[in-house]
Amino acid sequence: MLQQLDDQQAELKFEMDKRDKVLRRQIALQEQLEEIGIRAGRYYRKLQKETKDVDKLDRFSFLNMFRTWTGKQDEIRLKELSEMTAAEAKWREAQMMEETIQADLSEIQTELNNPNWQNIDDRWSAIIKEKEEFIFKNNLPECRLLGELYEERSLLTTLQREIEEAMKAGDVAKRSLQFALKRLDNAEGYSTWDTFLGGGFIATALKHGELDDTENAIHKAQVALQNFQTELLDVKEVQIENLQVERGSFITFADYVFDDIFSEWSLHSRIKSSQKHVEETLNQVITTCDELEKRFEMTEDKEKQIRKKIDAILG
Repeated sequence: MLQQLDDQQAELKFEMDKRDKVLRRQIALQEQLEEIGIRAGRYYRKLQKETKDVDKLDRFSFLNMFRTWTGKQDEIRLKELSEMTAAEAKWREAQMMEETIQADLSEIQTELNNPNWQNIDDRWSAIIKEKEEFIFKNNLPECRLLGELYEERSLLTTLQREIEEAMKAGDVAKRSLQFALKRLDNAEGYSTWDTFLGGGFIATALKHGELDDTENAIHKAQVALQNFQTELLDVKEVQIENLQVERGSFITFADYVFDDIFSEWSLHSRIKSSQKHVEETLNQVITTCDELEKRFEMTEDKEKQIRKKIDAILG
């Protein structure tokens, strides 16, 4: 009887965990959407300001004429263009993330209509009450101990599932970051050609084509990192100790990379800075995944110990 109740409870717990995970993801995405909307507005205002600054430099003025004669005009214009381009890249990335999150929220709303989740809290309360009554009527130490062991095993199963999903998301993030690094390597090659070998029109066109591909790769890495962040928050929900993941630690990844790409005046040094930031983020993901793997192995060992205790009681 107790085993049957435990099986029913485990099935309900599995469905409740799935539903709660979706609800947590919905809340996290709504918060991210609000935050990205604020950032998108800030970047758009920055873009408008920088565009005006560039326009001013293109207008005739005695100051601009003086700067041209002294060789400062091109230097100032390049700086303003760099700031304008960085603002535009971050604004476009924020817009793409808004679209991605809106699509995810629509899918979540569909998931929440799952018929298996209707009245699930009431069903859970009913089975808990039935289990308590059974244990109370059969007031044996073995029954109480079995109930505790079954509950502990159920919690471990949930933790293992969340860790596995986080590790899968981490693998996707690693691959996305590695691909972004590859794109940056290609762009660096063309920037070296253009900087040191004169490159010309063809090299410049290839270089900017590579930077466009890199921008797309960075966006995909940003999406993967945000998914990884969400999965890590789910793991922390089930009390994994010493997993140090700050909220939002991966969410502004793209902003920092775009700052790197467009902050320096030399294209070659810009790409080098971006590579460094992507590599640092990749190392952080790898370290976190390694910690998750260790935790998973620990839960497996603990589950084996619990299984032995259950077998000893039932045997």
